[in-house]
Amino acid sequence: MGNEGPDSFGELVHVFRKQKRLTQQQLAEAMGVHRHTIVRWEQGDVLPASKTVVLDLARCLRLGNQEARRLLEASMTAPTPLWSVPLPRNPFFTGREATLAELHTRLNAEQAVMRTRSYALQGLGGVGKTHTALEYAYRHVLEYNAIFWIEAESSERVMSSLQRIAELLRLPEREAEDQRRVVVAIQRWLTAHDNWLLIWDNLEDLTLPQRVLPQTRQGTYLFTTRRQALGTLAQGINLRPMNQEESILLLLRRAKFLEPEAMAEQMGNLKNQTPGDYMAALELVTFLGGLPLALDQAGAYLEETSCGLPTYLQRYERQKAFLLARRGEGASDHPHSVSATFLLAHERLEQEQNRAAELLRVCSFLHAEDIPEELFEVGAHHLGPNLASIVTDPVAFDLTLAALRNLSLIQRHSQTQTLSLHRLVQVVLREQMDANEVRLWRKRVIYMVNAAFPKPNLPVWQQCERYLTQALACVSLIEGLEEDLLVSSELLHKIGAYLFQRGIFEEAEPLLAKAVVLEERRYGLDQPGLIPYLSDQAELAWRQGKLVMAEALFSRVLEIAERHLEPAHVDIGEALNNLALLYWEQGKHKQAEPLYQRALHILEVRLEPEDLRIADTLNNLALLYKSQGIYKQAEPLYQRALRIKEQTLGVEHPKFANALDNLGMLYVRQGKYLQAKMLCEQALHIREQILGSEHPDISVSLYNLATLYHAEGKHEQAEQFYQHTLQLREHVLGAEHIAVATALNGLATLYREQEKYAQAKELYERALRVNEQALGSEHPRLAISLDGLATLYREQEKYAQAESLYERAIQLYEHAQGPNHSEIAAVLDHLAVLYCNQEKYAQAESLYERAMQIRERTLGATHPDMALLLSGLANLYATQGKHGQAEILYKRALLIQEEHLDAHHPATTKIIETLLSLYPKGGKQEQATI
Repeated sequence: MGNEGPDSFGELVHVFRKQKRLTQQQLAEAMGVHRHTIVRWEQGDVLPASKTVVLDLARCLRLGNQEARRLLEASMTAPTPLWSVPLPRNPFFTGREATLAELHTRLNAEQAVMRTRSYALQGLGGVGKTHTALEYAYRHVLEYNAIFWIEAESSERVMSSLQRIAELLRLPEREAEDQRRVVVAIQRWLTAHDNWLLIWDNLEDLTLPQRVLPQTRQGTYLFTTRRQALGTLAQGINLRPMNQEESILLLLRRAKFLEPEAMAEQMGNLKNQTPGDYMAALELVTFLGGLPLALDQAGAYLEETSCGLPTYLQRYERQKAFLLARRGEGASDHPHSVSATFLLAHERLEQEQNRAAELLRVCSFLHAEDIPEELFEVGAHHLGPNLASIVTDPVAFDLTLAALRNLSLIQRHSQTQTLSLHRLVQVVLREQMDANEVRLWRKRVIYMVNAAFPKPNLPVWQQCERYLTQALACVSLIEGLEEDLLVSSELLHKIGAYLFQRGIFEEAEPLLAKAVVLEERRYGLDQPGLIPYLSDQAELAWRQGKLVMAEALFSRVLEIAERHLEPAHVDIGEALNNLALLYWEQGKHKQAEPLYQRALHILEVRLEPEDLRIADTLNNLALLYKSQGIYKQAEPLYQRALRIKEQTLGVEHPKFANALDNLGMLYVRQGKYLQAKMLCEQALHIREQILGSEHPDISVSLYNLATLYHAEGKHEQAEQFYQHTLQLREHVLGAEHIAVATALNGLATLYREQEKYAQAKELYERALRVNEQALGSEHPRLAISLDGLATLYREQEKYAQAESLYERAIQLYEHAQGPNHSEIAAVLDHLAVLYCNQEKYAQAESLYERAMQIRERTLGATHPDMALLLSGLANLYATQGKHGQAEILYKRALLIQEEHLDAHHPATTKIIETLLSLYPKGGKQEQATI
């Protein structure tokens, strides 16, 4: 790297600028300086203020290594450093800025304190250790008196590098036949001189430097190595794969889609101009895992073939083994391909540590990150005799992992007790196995993971979550092996059940369905072993709002149970309970109740009184009674279910929260708002603590609180909770779920009461569409939206539209639940108001009387809803001038409201104001006592 000409710095700048066809202004803009600076440099008036500026100038001029060197030498007054680096600078070097900055800081920070500085870049083969060390050398060349490079793969390469250094230093011993004399001479030179950098590249044998280097040193050592344990040789800096942005930039530079000096801004332009290329690049770097060697290899292929990024991506997906094995031409800096790099390491393992090689094969079929170490011990007997003996012996396991770490093939994370490896290591290892080997290791991994993954329930959720990623990795491994693996359906069912319990319905669905298919294929369509598989699939369908599918599955479970089990078997009781719950959901109350009663009888006979299955059936039967307005029968059932769950599960379990919510909503219907609020808030707290903020069940508690606040007239809080409910349900269940329709109806009613008619109408109509699409046009749930929309039209004086909607709502209720259901009373009340507005008083009075009969029969004579009907009928009498009859009803309604509601509740205040309006000023003395 000596000076190649007498040219001055200014002359060189002028010549290089002209060669690159740049104007002085263009060069100035590229460097971020004023044009006069370039003029003064070229005229020889001044030199750059620092070597860094010279290097930046060389970059902007896109100079080669020798040209940059000439420019540096022309700008210097100090002697040229000695340089023995056999590799040219990588023009496509990208990123690693944080690593280079850390390296520079560490190698220089100790200079004033200690003379021996020794660091190592560690990492997987192909991760860019050599090129990072090379870039460091080129960037900081002028900070050292000498930079030497030793190729350290073997003793022979080390001696060859030392011979080259001796030639550069013109040591007398360079001609000696005895290589030991050359080593001693270099040791003597290193001891006598300071401020040198000695780079050992690809060091495998840690004893080599100790045999060659002097004991006292006046310079800096930088090693690149796959070894993780370095002892006293050096401090390690672990080089990880590149991040996404760096990876894409390197790929595009190497493929020459961008200039070598292009930065993120130019990459952004490509993203905007050719989004297809950018998306293909993004997907490709994900496949390649940010490994620089793989990115360089892909870029070289793209340059050589001009096939384009989308096409290369297709090639890679179909022929990854070939492409990973093809290094391409002109790759002297790293002659081995990705495949060869990893396979050479694996071959070395097989020769020296066969069981370590087998452990790596196991890992190649798992997810590359967060592999729990205990998986191997739990599933040891499924891994074959070689591995079984070491994974159950902690010391042998440690030493096996040490062998893998020494080649940087595995990373061990002591804090989490997990392992990780690069995905391309996995790809290469799997691709080099024959079909029988692949089949063997896939089966072993599936059995191992199944042995570790527990049957899901709340106490083992944390364990399920730890193993979930690896269990999901087994899903693709099962494909094609179903007939050979007795555990395949079991594992799929456990994974699906866990995801279902955590509220991740969309991911759970195909797993539970696949498990059922495998069980049916293996054992037939009509066997009791299918019951738990079908039951979970049915419950998931119900929670997804797929009620027709759920009914078919629950019915099938009951048929299988009744055909194969004794009449009073517990499984029959559970099947009856589940089917009845679905009938309730569909509004088929007459069909649901006898199933509940039969289920409860079976379970109470066969189980202990505190069994959770009894509590679930009690809860569901109470739910039916509440829906029918039979509150006196519902309350004791809810309370008994709550006691069982509290005693069995404790007060911090989601099922206990469910019981709290159900009883709380009964209290809302009964007008016991204070008790309801305590229960619903406790339920929400439990669910948030245990399930997290994104679980679908959180929306149940949110909706219940919204309903409570709505009933209390606290509209601001109610709207907040309705909105939160709606957002959560749309996010986790989808916009077309029937639970979304429920939230839409609640929020629409709130808006209607606030006279926000346009917003309310939109929400009612959307809820109607969702329910009709999911449940059909005859389901009683549609009546909720119809009734709300009709009331909205009534308030807008669109009487004809309102009347037809009210009549349709009544018909739906009567068809599904009979003529005396409590919900019919509400619609009759609303229709009566419509008739009053139209002065059809006789029709209105008839509706009020029918509604009051229904309410008194189902809710009792003192329920808050009865007060509403009394007030409505009183309004009718007052309008007709029948003040005496109106006064009696108003006072009766007021007594009911005062019993259940706060004295300042809007409903109470409204009745008082209406009652007072009956009395003329200065009239009856009784008005003073109201």
